[in-house]
Amino acid sequence: MAQSLYRKYFELVPVNNITTFAVNNGTNQISFLIPPVNGATLKTTDLVFCGTVTVVKDNGNNYSTADFDTIDVSMDSVNGAHNMISRVDIISQGSGNSLIEQRRQYSLINKYRRGTLSKNDLAAGKYNVQQLCSTNSNGARNWLAAKSNNEAGHDFAVQLNTGFLMDNVQQINLGAANGLLVKLYLSEVANALFNINPSAAQKLTSDFNIQLTNVKLFGRYDFVTNPVLQSLNGVQFRKINDLISVVQSSNDTLANSPMVSSLHKIVHIYQPNSSTANNVNANNTSTNQIVGLKKYAVSNNGSRHPYNYDIDITPTMSNLPANAGNQGRVAGNAEQAYFFISALNGQYPPVHSLVNAQNQADAHADQVNIKNNTTLNVNGIATDYSYGFRGFSVPMVNNLLQINIESSVLTNDAIVPTTERDQTQTQNAFIE
Repeated sequence: MAQSLYRKYFELVPVNNITTFAVNNGTNQISFLIPPVNGATLKTTDLVFCGTVTVVKDNGNNYSTADFDTIDVSMDSVNGAHNMISRVDIISQGSGNSLIEQRRQYSLINKYRRGTLSKNDLAAGKYNVQQLCSTNSNGARNWLAAKSNNEAGHDFAVQLNTGFLMDNVQQINLGAANGLLVKLYLSEVANALFNINPSAAQKLTSDFNIQLTNVKLFGRYDFVTNPVLQSLNGVQFRKINDLISVVQSSNDTLANSPMVSSLHKIVHIYQPNSSTANNVNANNTSTNQIVGLKKYAVSNNGSRHPYNYDIDITPTMSNLPANAGNQGRVAGNAEQAYFFISALNGQYPPVHSLVNAQNQADAHADQVNIKNNTTLNVNGIATDYSYGFRGFSVPMVNNLLQINIESSVLTNDAIVPTTERDQTQTQNAFIE
């Protein structure tokens, strides 16, 4: 790593010099230009996006604490302020303005990657007071309310969750890149917010708008010697692509081809199609397990790989007693959870995470009651192709990867939530 002679902090305002950004009836894209500085490098993991988020009425007034005493509207408590962002582009300002990274499905990726946190992490410190997170929907709702109708909302400060800005350990020679452009796209209101109780009297309507004010990008330059500067001619970081498929039956096989020279892992996140986008009565960044998972198997070019057996869920949700209470309806397999947590952590052995029986039971109770009281559950199906070894991955240029899933999708299985059971499911295959 380059040794710094000294460091100098900087704070950037948006290039278009707009002070207020809004999802509706305003500018919904925020661009920051990081200029090249002679003799300086940039450590991208030091960059912090900060500002103030306010929920605004059509008449221009802000929603206050008094308003939210009777309004059942919130946001994903694991994402917090990240839920306001739908996409991030990072562009080199050199010849041709090359696109370095584009992260679509930003808030959903941020959500499942935070599966490595614990519930206590969200209750205090940087995730709570800086990133507007909480342990439940009611707690996250408090961050949306301003003190009064004419005061701004809450400040936030987040590290943008992209490979280039978070996973990159090398410093950037800004002169060689001729500077960087970081562009953020705001989420639609119906995707960023949701009704905690869809049957409540006062809930999310067209009278809600999201505003970001006083936004800045904060970071620091590292000034180094010229030999060090000239040696910085490239970076390596992990990129995530989303391949979307649809689970259309209770026994379905889905296939994709990563077409990458170095595959680290694939994380499958499942969502009922009614919850995929623009549904104010569902959390659009929910990361619950596919409804009634019974077993799954993965293969590479027709052969079982990396494990040559089915991952059976015993007992399955559909086999639980019919009189089992909502809070007791927990099904799963330690091996399935082990593989999923290992992939999220990227290390062996895996450590604590939001993947646990309590979060699963709470999510199931919400599905049965058609509510969004909690958003902590993070679960899915993941395969780690680095096998727990740091820096190890495999080429998958012309490989056909398949996953066979047996579940309760479009069945008459009892116990499982019918709202999810009676519709097809979107599979987001996040290839890293």
